[in-house]
Amino acid sequence: MSKLKEYIKLCGKFVYKYKFTILVLVYIGLIAFLPIKMAASFPMAFHVISFFFLLYILAKAKYTFIFTFILAFILTFNAYFAFALGSDISMDIMASIFETHMAEAVSMLKGGVLIGSLVALILTTLILYLSEKELKDVKLSIKWPVIGLLVYLLLFLPFISYKRIVYEYEENLFIEFPIRVGQDKVNMYAPILYGNIATIIAYQEEMAQLRKFSESDKKLPDGIVHNDTIQTPEKIYLIIGESAYRKHLSLYGYPVKTTPFLDSLTQITPSPIDYYNGIAPAAFTRNVLRIALSFASPTDIQPFYEEKTLINLAHDAGYETYWISNQGASGIQDSYLGYLAAGTDKAVFTQGGYLANDDFNLIPLLKEEHKPNKKQFFVIHLVGSHNNYSDRYDKTDAEAIPDSGSSLQTDYDRSIHHTDRVLHAIYDIMQQDSTAVFFHFSDHGEILGKGHGPWKNGIAQFEIPLITIQKNAEKISSVMEKYLDTDTKLINNSSTIYILAEMMGYTIPEKMIEKSILEGRYVRHSDQTYSPFSEVKEKPEER
Repeated sequence: MSKLKEYIKLCGKFVYKYKFTILVLVYIGLIAFLPIKMAASFPMAFHVISFFFLLYILAKAKYTFIFTFILAFILTFNAYFAFALGSDISMDIMASIFETHMAEAVSMLKGGVLIGSLVALILTTLILYLSEKELKDVKLSIKWPVIGLLVYLLLFLPFISYKRIVYEYEENLFIEFPIRVGQDKVNMYAPILYGNIATIIAYQEEMAQLRKFSESDKKLPDGIVHNDTIQTPEKIYLIIGESAYRKHLSLYGYPVKTTPFLDSLTQITPSPIDYYNGIAPAAFTRNVLRIALSFASPTDIQPFYEEKTLINLAHDAGYETYWISNQGASGIQDSYLGYLAAGTDKAVFTQGGYLANDDFNLIPLLKEEHKPNKKQFFVIHLVGSHNNYSDRYDKTDAEAIPDSGSSLQTDYDRSIHHTDRVLHAIYDIMQQDSTAVFFHFSDHGEILGKGHGPWKNGIAQFEIPLITIQKNAEKISSVMEKYLDTDTKLINNSSTIYILAEMMGYTIPEKMIEKSILEGRYVRHSDQTYSPFSEVKEKPEER
């Protein structure tokens, strides 16, 4: 019994002496294990232990405060996703961060998140500093932690990553895309720091691939041809919304009158409007648009790089093409959206972008570019209902939709109402055209109060409005019906390029229509996997 007490006392002294080092490792452990729901994982445990070697090296080396601060920033960054979102930082998340301009970042950090993040960064830096101070006096040569870290990084991590590649039968894929596949496995077993670095490298490699393909000649898929004899509308308005969950539109039966303009069109006889139960092919804007505006699909992204985009098709069909956006021009040369926008005859962005402007600021830009009796194809990219919802409406919307008792839901409903008014303004411009088609979808939906993107589940982030309005044109509804899944009565906006291509005079082979419907039954996730939409659960993964 006395020996047990002695051991407990020694353990207590050890814990007290190295309390900050233990606290750091527990903190890192939580960041690592929370996204995998605290499941037992020896590789993840070794990942956490590797940070002890890193801390010891920093403790023994001179002038390392800047590296300590960088490590603290990285840990805080990962901690936000682990504790707030229950995820690690995937490729799509990292890409969205790189392609997010400052105004959007500020908008997303409102409501105390910024202050909380700064406090967390200060506390993380402090405990790292105190841990290094504890380890500074340990009588152990620095070479052993260096050897330990190198063994982990150069032997253990590559070994378990390759074992996973073999387990998933991805050897051929690894030979073809070593950086991307390697990043996926490193991020699986060592998401913090090492996975972040691998993800940044993979992102840069992906952007290099994009630049390479952007300089090459694009082709049309076999069987798709343009027919000059088919009557086409003078104007096509493709209006891309943001974060609109269709079950909050009164057009779709929501009890709050959030879409009075769209509702009013259903009362006209014959009605010019049709609306469908849309599915977003992904929950991140960057993935949605490279799928919806190209021949890529949730199951195959490669056509985005190798085949013509919707912008190319419009240009080849004789349309002047425009990209009019309220989401900023940041990274226009490197991001997917930038690549698409740069392919138009003219790309116009609101000054300041995103946070500084109301979506109504796009209307004067559209009016300025609108030319009577001219074939024009407009892509109009709204901010819509992106958080913070309270920034997305004005006094008119607040008066139209009284407080419901839930400020979050009220703010969101008002943002939907605001978009409805913007759509009305675009519709009014469309009345000047002899023939026109109005095609509107939201890039993805929204899980109210949580957002969208990192979750595989959470059906609200995929359920979107898909709305068409036509003026004196061939009925677009007959084209839409071709791409409607007869089994589910759903339509994935991955079919957008096919639908609008038909409206522009292209003929689409029946086999490609069937292919579009089958591929439209899937959605793509932030880790680049895909799954049937039918398997997406109503609620996101538990935190």
